[in-house]
Amino acid sequence: MLDLLIAAAAAGLVALGMTGFRLVTSTGLEDVEAEYAPSAEPRPRGFIAVLDVIGAPLLSTAVRLHGRARLQRLDTMIRRAGRPDGVTLTMFVRREAAFLVLAVAFGLLLTLQGLWMFGLLLALVLALWMRLWLFLAGNARQEQVDSELPDFLDVLSVTVTAGLGFRQALERVCELHDGALAAEMRTALQEMNVGTSRRQAFIALRERNRSAAVGTFVTAMLQAEELGVPLADALTDIASDVRREHAENVRRKASRAAPLVSLVVTLTILPGALILIVSSVLIANAGVLGGIL
Repeated sequence: MLDLLIAAAAAGLVALGMTGFRLVTSTGLEDVEAEYAPSAEPRPRGFIAVLDVIGAPLLSTAVRLHGRARLQRLDTMIRRAGRPDGVTLTMFVRREAAFLVLAVAFGLLLTLQGLWMFGLLLALVLALWMRLWLFLAGNARQEQVDSELPDFLDVLSVTVTAGLGFRQALERVCELHDGALAAEMRTALQEMNVGTSRRQAFIALRERNRSAAVGTFVTAMLQAEELGVPLADALTDIASDVRREHAENVRRKASRAAPLVSLVVTLTILPGALILIVSSVLIANAGVLGGIL
């Protein structure tokens, strides 16, 4: 009996030691990475590989400083951006830490050279570079989703009208498209295939995208499903509304771009024209001006 107790205690100590070792060496990202990491990650090359080497020793510290709540928000931002360049949460945190190291190094180097203002500006840009890159990538993806949605809904409406069920029609349309919207729809289909209801899958689709057009589509489709409206008619109406909203957004962006174009023209062409006019006057009257001077 005593031998069994000693063996059980030894096994418990071994298990406790292994658990403690895992807690010490864990980054806290394993569960998230197992759920969201791509099936195959390309080996980085060039400057990206250098960033990974610099940031690898700081990964655990960076994870602890972020905390679980901030890591979850960051992972949501990465998923909304469509994981640009195949980046995962671990890769993002590691490269952000590397950029912080470069920011401190270049900032101190330029400060010692007497260029403290330029060093401060460069350090600020490097420190915020990964967040800025992710923000721009997310905006570009949302614009792509907005531009693809009207055509996607038109094809989906025709496919449903032909007699296919909604899920089969959605799968068929996703096979014909290869963009950001099709990838989001495939994610929703995968969720439905593992038992998630259509309503919950499309609510998750709306939460993953900040696109107003996607929100309008999901809300209108769920309301049509609740009210019993025929799906083909509902999709046709939704496609018309989304296309009209997209056209209004394009016109709004064009109206905002006009003043910027005028400003650029004013700042570039006007100074050159003034220099040309003044130079011509000086050259034409060089003799008179030379006598006066």
